[in-house]
Amino acid sequence: MDLEEMAKFKKLLQMVAINAKQAGLEISEERWLSMGVHLLSAIRRVKKGERLPTVDQFIMDQVSSNMMELSRKILRKIDSEFNDETETVLLALHFETAKNSN
Repeated sequence: MDLEEMAKFKKLLQMVAINAKQAGLEISEERWLSMGVHLLSAIRRVKKGERLPTVDQFIMDQVSSNMMELSRKILRKIDSEFNDETETVLLALHFETAKNSN
């Protein structure tokens, strides 16, 4: 991980922690690890201009609008112009899983 990635990664993790607390979400160690891997990969995909394939509508339907907005807010810290629905849905699924685990 280079210094730029490290700075963005730390900022994203801090935002996740703050926003999860505000939303009343408890994130397990395993979920933190999984989210961390996803966030670092997202940083690298944005840097390279790569995009993930579109997710199935069934998966998108499993995510609440609150978790989608939370995910957008966090992912825009990677890039203020961030607009990748697949990345947003995948991060929101982490939050949905944390919400359903409480």
